[in-house]
Amino acid sequence: MLKKILLGAGIIHCCFYNSMAQSPGQHPVYTSEWGHLFRDQGNNKDILGIFSTEAPVYLLDSTGTQYKVQVSNGDIGFIDHQPLQKTMRGKSSAGEPAQYFNRGSQGFQCPHFYVQVSELRVRKAPTTESIPVRRAALNEMVCIDYVPLYQDGWIYMGDHFHENPEYIQMKYLGAELTYEKVLKDYLAAKGKDREKELSQVGRLREIAWFEDKNLKQALQYWKESNTGIENPKIDIDFELLLADQFAKKPGTEAYEKKLKALNLHFIWKETALFDGKITDAQMKQLEMQKVKDIPNVPECGWEPQYFYRTPNIIIAFEEYKGKVSGSIYKMSFSNGETIVLGNERMDSGYDEKNFVTRFGDMLSARWISSPHEYHIQNGDTGLLIFTFKDGKLFSYECMYYC
Repeated sequence: MLKKILLGAGIIHCCFYNSMAQSPGQHPVYTSEWGHLFRDQGNNKDILGIFSTEAPVYLLDSTGTQYKVQVSNGDIGFIDHQPLQKTMRGKSSAGEPAQYFNRGSQGFQCPHFYVQVSELRVRKAPTTESIPVRRAALNEMVCIDYVPLYQDGWIYMGDHFHENPEYIQMKYLGAELTYEKVLKDYLAAKGKDREKELSQVGRLREIAWFEDKNLKQALQYWKESNTGIENPKIDIDFELLLADQFAKKPGTEAYEKKLKALNLHFIWKETALFDGKITDAQMKQLEMQKVKDIPNVPECGWEPQYFYRTPNIIIAFEEYKGKVSGSIYKMSFSNGETIVLGNERMDSGYDEKNFVTRFGDMLSARWISSPHEYHIQNGDTGLLIFTFKDGKLFSYECMYYC
């Protein structure tokens, strides 16, 4: 059933929906002020939830005083008439309740809260039976435009047009956790409340991996509290080794000198390829396939003009003043591909602990995520990214900051 609903000078065609999840790709309109979503028409006492200023809503019908709408998490109800907009302008309206829509200390961020538990399952649909699409990190910021006010309600946190939907329950969100606050709670529970002690030290470890500065202390506390407990997901002695290596990181000038001395290069089909000096002729000799474009190449000032690739290697080329040169953009390791750093020849069998022992003082790491991702800084704007899966080298990638 189609209806025409008048919005200012424009007419919007909308239709009724029966499913809980929003149809992918559909464009919403936006509220001009915050308000409540009511369960039934004309009954403003039965409140389903509360929406923020400029919350996306999908129009289903209109009455004399209310609109019937679907909000981002799939809830359907009624909102009082107000001007609805076709675009967002990043505004808030008077009286928008901060307890539901925290906009940060400066007051201009998206309404948001933070994930309060480790490795929270993010679902494809607003039900615990839905398949998980990923795990949210502790303290991950989540933008919120609608808060369900009933028990175990879901909020939507996926992309704007629901092409890659993601949902979590509101009860797992709260204020941002700080290392100092969690440390205080951990020390208060240590030796007194075993369950709370383990919960807080788990949080402490995860936050420290993101902040880095308190890493060794947090890992030592984790080891003390988990003595005698088997946890196959965590090799705490390996993590302590990496924390020790981080503490040895040299200053900028010494770091750059050390990286240059490592003489980074690649070996493919017994041919040595030196980043930045790879030639068009070499690629033809290696019978790599020339392609026009590679999806998801970031445009960061360096925009390659063309590419060569094999199933496991992408080499990006540019031409400057008649000189053609190339760089290894991506490489995975499953067919004899090798990267050489100093005296280390690294292929698909190369061990992660060897990498950390040899290069740990040059690394930063995304350890909490899986697989493990390590970064080596390459000048002011470059980054070398090494990914390990199940303890073995899986891929290499270079990127430049936009």
